[in-house]
Amino acid sequence: MDLTQKTPMPVPLNPLAEDDLRRWRACVRRYWLHRNAPVQAMPSRSGPGVDRMVRGPGAEQALRASYPGLVTLDVPRTDDEWQAAIDITERLLVDIESQDEAWAVAGACVASDEGVRVRIDLVTRGAQGFKLLRVRQATAGTDADVDAVALWLHVMARNALRVQSAGLLLIDTSFVYPGHGCYAGLYREVDLAPVLGTRPVGEWIVAMRQCERGELPTVPLGAPCGTDASAGSPCEQLAPCGLSIAEPVLADPANSLDIVGRELASELRTEGYVDLRNVPLHRLTAARHRRAARAVKHGLPVLDPGAAAALHTLPGPRRWLRFETIGFAVPPWAGTQPYQVLPFQWSCDVEGSDGRIVQAGFLAESDGDPRHAFAASLVETLGTEGPVFAYNAGFERNRIRELAQRFEDLSPALSALLPRIVDMFALLRDHYYHPAMAGSWSLRSVFRAMVPEAGAHEFEVHSHGRCFHSPLQAYAASLERGWPPAEADKLRQALRDHGRRHCAALRQITAVLEQA
Repeated sequence: MDLTQKTPMPVPLNPLAEDDLRRWRACVRRYWLHRNAPVQAMPSRSGPGVDRMVRGPGAEQALRASYPGLVTLDVPRTDDEWQAAIDITERLLVDIESQDEAWAVAGACVASDEGVRVRIDLVTRGAQGFKLLRVRQATAGTDADVDAVALWLHVMARNALRVQSAGLLLIDTSFVYPGHGCYAGLYREVDLAPVLGTRPVGEWIVAMRQCERGELPTVPLGAPCGTDASAGSPCEQLAPCGLSIAEPVLADPANSLDIVGRELASELRTEGYVDLRNVPLHRLTAARHRRAARAVKHGLPVLDPGAAAALHTLPGPRRWLRFETIGFAVPPWAGTQPYQVLPFQWSCDVEGSDGRIVQAGFLAESDGDPRHAFAASLVETLGTEGPVFAYNAGFERNRIRELAQRFEDLSPALSALLPRIVDMFALLRDHYYHPAMAGSWSLRSVFRAMVPEAGAHEFEVHSHGRCFHSPLQAYAASLERGWPPAEADKLRQALRDHGRRHCAALRQITAVLEQA
């Protein structure tokens, strides 16, 4: 089609957007409330299960490596900005015949005569028309991604724009970054043609408009009232929705039969037991299960004498160690791959011959690959003798093995560290139980039960108008280009303080175990 003969499409009044479709697909009541009485969405917070993978400082550079002719449009905020972005997009699309396959537009804005406007992640040229791509810093897409691409395709068709293909641009985990900004090959295209036909977008738009103009719908069966998984945040319409959602009646997790494992718990429930307090000790054959049952029955922690005996076989000088790692979707350092687990910080409390504690640590402070410096400083601090305590130590051991394989000059010294690492998780599991752990052996649960005053596992720092709830988020932000140096220093200091609290808490746990 000759776009020069096309009447420019104005921004529609009260337009529908991709987020509207997502809300409507999740819950028609939520969609209706948003359209008729919008409220500000609640900010999401990364909790204990925070994703250890981040986008990476080279994400835009990586996309440009695949599409050297990339034109990026800013995100429009107002109706005037939307109209300007739509006009620019139309002018860019007119010139497609003169472009090669390296040409692309990121953030192309298009509106339809049905009152829908969309911002397309990536539009590029194919042999027989446009290619629409949803860019994901991930290895797989979601249903919401497919819906979004279907909506883009529909809007393009309403503008009589020929689309050759529509799909996802995903991370290829086999890619190894050679350095020097050479990211060609990082992404792989996934054609969504086989599934887009199952999305009747035109019918959805009609239904959405009818819903908006109608009465407040009832809550559909299966509506995600607590959390919208596709957005990763609670439904912002819970309060105006006015529903009284009954909380399920749950057994007290501190007394749950599941503390002794799901399989045994199922057997005990079949036998008529309700919680662990009712189960006779002779019914539990494993020592750690009987220990947990005693703690639950008396409401007090139980510590076996074997803990102190085991620690007495591990003379000093002692060290208490923790690692922080990160995985980048777009690898920033040569020789690394997408999502590879990369260490960037270690913290250690070192016991001197006089019993005094010295705090040591390493934190990457530049955008270069820190792993050799990380490993060299670790070897120097840990020395050649004495136990090194870590919680769930398989994690630290695996990182040390990877460093030993990577750096031949440090390999012997790193390998020599492995047999010295003592897993505090194993010590606790074999000798200790606290009712407040509620069957969980996660580090967060153990800290909360044994050293609640330490707050060792909590992390929160505000910097440059943003709030970070995990060390990896803070570290990734400190690498961002243009981040104010003073704010980057603030983030790094928060990381150091967090590591020190963690190591101090590990020392306190060791002291508790020695009291038996």
